[in-house]
Amino acid sequence: MDLEKRKELVLRNTEEVVTEEELEKILEKKENPSCYVGYETSGPIHLGTWLSIRTLLDMQKAGFDVKVLFADLHTYLNRKGEMEWIEDMIEYWKATFQALGLEADFIKGTEFQEDKEYFHDLLQMSLNTTINRGTRSMQEVARGDRDSRAISQIMYPLMQALDIEYLDLDVAVGGIEQRKIHMLARETLPKIGYDKPCCLHHPLVVSLTGGDKMSSSKPKTMFPLHASEDTIRDRINGAYCPQGEVEGNPVLQIAKFHIFGADEKLVIERPEKYGGDITFDEYRGLEEKYSSGELHPADLKSGVAEHVVERLEPVRERFKKEPELLEPLEELGHEKPDYIED
Repeated sequence: MDLEKRKELVLRNTEEVVTEEELEKILEKKENPSCYVGYETSGPIHLGTWLSIRTLLDMQKAGFDVKVLFADLHTYLNRKGEMEWIEDMIEYWKATFQALGLEADFIKGTEFQEDKEYFHDLLQMSLNTTINRGTRSMQEVARGDRDSRAISQIMYPLMQALDIEYLDLDVAVGGIEQRKIHMLARETLPKIGYDKPCCLHHPLVVSLTGGDKMSSSKPKTMFPLHASEDTIRDRINGAYCPQGEVEGNPVLQIAKFHIFGADEKLVIERPEKYGGDITFDEYRGLEEKYSSGELHPADLKSGVAEHVVERLEPVRERFKKEPELLEPLEELGHEKPDYIED
């Protein structure tokens, strides 16, 4: 695969790269550069997470060595759970990623973040970072309001920056909400003798209910990737999807990123009296048909739902074989899907 095709593959589902010139140099110099995403394993893997996995799958195809950091210590410092429960959650996360076809090096933060050298570098970074700068970098990801945040949550972005160096990465990948932390990394790592990383940001997927942020504590805003077929259909069929409206339409976003952004076609089955079946090979054609009113919301939802149901079948099959991996989610109030027998 030539340089331009690799670059196009890396960038196609993303919102921003800092910087494009740095990315080009990495692709020119290295046959197998490295990239990563770090995850707090604090809840179910849902549509929003799927987009970052989609990006990693593209980077894997483009020749990157993919590393996935299950940030157990970060999750704990951000007050998302106790370490024993977090350990169980990691096994659930790993199983989901593998079921989606990601061939990555799965790493836990505690494998290197408790080492003496890492700790000393963390102290050096703290000497070069103001409390205000650390607090601002966590605005999009910290739990709790500003006045109630703990010192641990200010350490968090410094650790995330340092992780990039200790994982020996060329590119740090994350949602656009990670931008402030990544910019902190680019500013602070050179101050302690390390290179600044190239950073790649993908957009945030809009809530299924429209407008508000997708949240595992608000079931109708999303669905877990291990959800039952009926749950997936119900959530997509009930999603915000006004006739002809493109902006902020979660159903169109799913099609854009997870169907066309995965080099797949969308087939929408319709009765002959409503125009018969229609196949879309690329997103632009779908958007044009929808915005013009030629494609009804119910047909769009039905077609997208059936595609997603089929695409996520490997995830359901994995948990049918290992249902015990879903047990830590029950502590958060998430029931096991109905395809798992008691």
